[in-house]
Amino acid sequence: MTENSASAVTEQNIEEYQRDGVTCIRGAISMDWIEQLRPAADWAQANYGPYDGDISAGAEDQFYGGQFMWWREDTFRDFILDGAAAAIAQALTGAPEIRLFYDFLLTKEAGAGNPTPWHQDRLYYPLAGDGADNVCTTWIALDPVTLNSGAVEYVKGSHAWGRYFAPKSFNDDGRYGGLDIEALPDVANTRGDYDIVHYDLEPGDCVAHHVMGVHGAPENNADIRRRGLAIRWLPAEATFDPREETQYQLKAALGEGPDKFESGETVQGDNFPLFRF
Repeated sequence: MTENSASAVTEQNIEEYQRDGVTCIRGAISMDWIEQLRPAADWAQANYGPYDGDISAGAEDQFYGGQFMWWREDTFRDFILDGAAAAIAQALTGAPEIRLFYDFLLTKEAGAGNPTPWHQDRLYYPLAGDGADNVCTTWIALDPVTLNSGAVEYVKGSHAWGRYFAPKSFNDDGRYGGLDIEALPDVANTRGDYDIVHYDLEPGDCVAHHVMGVHGAPENNADIRRRGLAIRWLPAEATFDPREETQYQLKAALGEGPDKFESGETVQGDNFPLFRF
């Protein structure tokens, strides 16, 4: 099935993404794709890959994170190559071409007491270069999403602050402690100081956000799962930069995976395909 167009993206979406660092594209992905991706997501969660992890805080198996699933499961592969996500990212960024970085399934189980801490994505990534500073994430809802079930919240305009914040562990294991990097402001306890937005989503809706934007999510207090398929896109060149503070699964995927990039090498090739529209 081919759906590689950005027809759902409006001029308002483009303006919001550039101004606010986040926008919601309604009905971006067809239900035909969603119905295929749901069982694929269940399969991935039941069959951990080398870059997957349980990122629960407290009870186990409540918050699953699966990465580079398209390398091992055909539905994710077909969707990335033939679905609309690449075209959406290209339209929002205005880049002449866009490169896949990786896919990331985030499942919060029903009733999971696992808030996602306020964070900025940029320094989790073992990347350098203009592409690294402008990664676009397309976050696709596989289930209905509300704030009660863990909808992601975004600080509008934070992508333009020009600041890099230290990563924070999603499961409070302290892995990023002691870094000599600016800590994120305490958004959770000073919410009134920021313009915060979230989107109630139906399956197939897509929220796109900029890598420098600050965001977080509450626990899932609902009686349904919250599954979101996040796909990261590089709108410009990026090189492998295996810094100490980066996420270890991503570092392993680039440094020890099928391409085995050396530090400073450009991220490219069949496992990180380039899309032109």
